[in-house]
Amino acid sequence: MLKAEIFRKLLNLWAIFIPVLYYLLPEASARSLLFTITMIIVAIDFTRLHVNGVKEGFILFFGSFLRRRELTNLSGATFLLLGCLITALIFPRPIVISACTFTIVGDTFAAMFGQNIKGPKLFKKTLVGSLAYFGSNVVVVFILHSLLTLPFWVLFAGALISTFFEALPLPWDDNFSVPIITGIGMSLII
Repeated sequence: MLKAEIFRKLLNLWAIFIPVLYYLLPEASARSLLFTITMIIVAIDFTRLHVNGVKEGFILFFGSFLRRRELTNLSGATFLLLGCLITALIFPRPIVISACTFTIVGDTFAAMFGQNIKGPKLFKKTLVGSLAYFGSNVVVVFILHSLLTLPFWVLFAGALISTFFEALPLPWDDNFSVPIITGIGMSLII
């Protein structure tokens, strides 16, 4: 059972294609492709929520991957795509790559550790989850520093900003808000 749960958490890394697209493709192409993928997923998610036959089929095949609130609301994947798309529309390439990677990697490791190891809570998140979020993003900082033109301290500050805002009980889905807020923070300190 624990292996299946860890595998389910690692599936959160599916979205790593977003920063990879931004790294490998010209910015305009990456933005267009991200826009197209996001619109398709938003359409599927709205259909899943509002068309009964689709809703039952989706729950049958993917229900084990959905959180309880996602049964009646947009999925975390949809919110993540929307947050990364808005980030891509506002910020330059290195910030898009960084902010989206911090959110994707950090959220995956926060879920793996925070939901499996009991400990004190920070707001409504576990301290262990927040430490896993930050720790995984410190590794990301070193990787991104070797690939991007951003200074190390800006990347490190981005990891801190991302961790802090992921832990806060914001009124919006953190998959949506964290990449945007991280992008804002990084832009302000450059």
